[in-house]
Amino acid sequence: MTHRLNLFLLALLVMIGAPVYWLLLDTSPRDVPPARLDLAELRQLANAMPGPKAVAVHLELAAWRRLPGDLLAAGSGLKRRMIGVISFQLPVPGRGPVVIDSGISRALGQAWGAEKFDPLAQARIDAQMRQASLILITHEHPDHIGGLAALATREDGVLDHAKLNPAQVRGSDALHWPRAVSPMLDGLHPQAAAPGVVVIPAPGHSPGSQLIFVQLASGAEYLFTGDIASMAANWREQRPRSRVLTDYVLPEDRRAVLGWLRAIDGLHKAAPGLFVIASHDFDWLTDPLNRPGVTRLGSPAPTSSPLTKPTGT
Repeated sequence: MTHRLNLFLLALLVMIGAPVYWLLLDTSPRDVPPARLDLAELRQLANAMPGPKAVAVHLELAAWRRLPGDLLAAGSGLKRRMIGVISFQLPVPGRGPVVIDSGISRALGQAWGAEKFDPLAQARIDAQMRQASLILITHEHPDHIGGLAALATREDGVLDHAKLNPAQVRGSDALHWPRAVSPMLDGLHPQAAAPGVVVIPAPGHSPGSQLIFVQLASGAEYLFTGDIASMAANWREQRPRSRVLTDYVLPEDRRAVLGWLRAIDGLHKAAPGLFVIASHDFDWLTDPLNRPGVTRLGSPAPTSSPLTKPTGT
């Protein structure tokens, strides 16, 4: 009887454990070679355009929710992590700032599942976009491009500051441009977008995904990853998103993303001073012990408990 019970419990464990491992913990495949990221080429392109470079990197938190870490970085633990909708502003002397990612509208934030939407923070992001010398988007999902799309419906001229690639222009059914938008990036090759700013097409998480390499006037270097690395653990520990997300909720090319994660790790090893900016990892980006190289603007950090009733997961 005991032997049969043990076999039953073992079978039950396998039946439950195998799907949990596959869906939440598995980080395979492991035979993926790194994608191409050439540090010398990026530095050359960063200096290809004359003019002043940005002098700092600031961030604004437009909205947030908390999700188990395993969802965004497979096998990183069930502890709930703050997932922020973050926009980055890079001030440029004598010119408008460079804005990377645009926040989100209240309506899109609700659809995204935000526990908190900060209208004052989004208003500050909108003000930066109005003044911007350049607006770049890491990819076309609403929690990155939604703020730009929403502002453009009210103020069409803001699109004059944006450089998008073709897949970002196509966007998604949730986005609506006020007029036809012509892509200003080819989406095929690394190219300089401004002095010190280089875009690197990196499809995988989405067709329009791109990495953004930035060299400040001080020489400090940054790589904005978009959702190729939503969390620092994605690139630091080579943990892709869970299969719950990559196979079912928000499908992506897992092998392609892993190739880019390998490449980001290799780039950081080649340039240990490089600041790698994971798009949603608010806690990591605001922890001074990590020396993230960014300064937070705006209101105090969110508390550990939701400020409003969650509208989704």
